[in-house]
Amino acid sequence: MTKDNGQKAVLIIGLGNPGKDYRNTRHSLGFMAVEAFAKKHSFPDFSMVEDNTMVSTGNLGDKTIILAKPQTFMNKSGYSAKRLAKHYSLFKGKDFSNFWVINDDLDIEQGKIKIVQNRGAAGHKGVQSIIDQMKTKNFVRFRLGIQPKTETQKKIPTEKLVLKKISPEEQVEFDKAVDLAIAAIEASINGGIEKAMTEYNQ
Repeated sequence: MTKDNGQKAVLIIGLGNPGKDYRNTRHSLGFMAVEAFAKKHSFPDFSMVEDNTMVSTGNLGDKTIILAKPQTFMNKSGYSAKRLAKHYSLFKGKDFSNFWVINDDLDIEQGKIKIVQNRGAAGHKGVQSIIDQMKTKNFVRFRLGIQPKTETQKKIPTEKLVLKKISPEEQVEFDKAVDLAIAAIEASINGGIEKAMTEYNQ
């Protein structure tokens, strides 16, 4: 795969856990988002690079978009992020404006999203791993809500809830979050992060 010089490239890492046992779980919502983005824009199938990350690369407007799914488990996501950044020679100095992460977020209601930059992990182990390995938190995140709506679900321990399969009844809400994330990413690519924040942060 040809490396990009990074001038007009955006690396978008969707967080999740690899393997069929973790498909369609709340913690793999980042995977779902990059997969849906790739499908919408007719990107090629994801293929392995750097031994531990699935990547699909295409173009949107004048920008090269690199979609990535780390195949390490969630709490090791930073290792994949660091190797990808080096592989594509994307980041020089402290400019991480084109380094974006999509993650599930318990602090945000199901079906909603929020775009943030230069924020802490708030307990998300995948995001914390990236911060630790990249030695910065100054990157863009698309936070997709998974906060439970029912009292029954609110009583489920966090470590079990995030790995819980999305039920058919809940699928509409999670599909809505993925659709919003795709639209927000498109808006960020075309008009800039700040404009997208104004439009999509709820």
